[in-house]
Amino acid sequence: MGHGAIPILVRRLLLVPIMVFVVAAATYALTHVAPGDPVKIIGGARQVEPEQAELIREEFGLKGTYVERFGRYVWGVVSEGDLGPSYYYRSPKRSVQELLGERIWVSAHINLIVLFLIFGIGIPIGVYVAVNRGTWKDPATIGFLKIFDSIPSPIMIVLVIWLMVEFLAPVFNFLGFNVPAVWTPGDPASYIVPLIALSIGAFGGMGRFVRISMLATMDEDYVRTAQAKGLTERYILYRHVLRNGLLPLSTNFGLAVVGVIAGSIVVETRYGIPGVGAFIFESITQRDWNVILGFTLLVATLIIVANALIDVLYIFIDPRIRFTERIA
Repeated sequence: MGHGAIPILVRRLLLVPIMVFVVAAATYALTHVAPGDPVKIIGGARQVEPEQAELIREEFGLKGTYVERFGRYVWGVVSEGDLGPSYYYRSPKRSVQELLGERIWVSAHINLIVLFLIFGIGIPIGVYVAVNRGTWKDPATIGFLKIFDSIPSPIMIVLVIWLMVEFLAPVFNFLGFNVPAVWTPGDPASYIVPLIALSIGAFGGMGRFVRISMLATMDEDYVRTAQAKGLTERYILYRHVLRNGLLPLSTNFGLAVVGVIAGSIVVETRYGIPGVGAFIFESITQRDWNVILGFTLLVATLIIVANALIDVLYIFIDPRIRFTERIA
């Protein structure tokens, strides 16, 4: 590790806890001003007796000012990894981390496959249209993918279910399997609907991003120099254009994660997947603010840490960034 990279690495890592704290404070403030009294939500009635209300405030940490409650919440997260109790799942009392832990693997492995598909298919699409710029293949491919990109998730999941379960059912029957209309644990065919619904709309966005980056790289002077030397187009593409044109792709990782998580809330709820997305939708309808706060904090931490690590990796991949940071 070069001496110039160490200060950059330290600055990036020091920003992580600060940004997580800002997200926690902002989210906690939003849940504090959200409609509905937590005491009445927990008590399950519009009117709660004063004695019962006092017990609820004591048990769920609702006593004191906003600053005091937020301080206790942050201390619990930092010292014990405690995201607080659920307002809705209270008989018996359940913690937010326990409830999320029961569902997170179902969502995580589906979303990881979706991210793999988005990058694994979106990147080749972007390269293909960039290489074919100036021909009909460029606007035709991007225009076709924009159709899927413009369809909202609630409509997309319905269309995919109809297509896979109804329209293409004879084809799947001929191949020896059926795509279920709802999530069926243990059935590999259950993955077809959520994977398509969550990934197909992102291919267009990823393809356009890669296309723009590739075209910018193809217009660089060093590419023209390589062409003037008589190097083959294939060699230039793989040796120079791809290597440098895909570097900005790392900045798109956080947006891709947020998009997949947002889409999974709708897809999991509609398709009956017992994952975090459906659980968050239920928590929103039940105004279980601690669950929403804990989920937001976990997702924000994941994205912030991932982006920080990608920034650090970027420094080692492209030494020009080190030089730019030292000048700044």
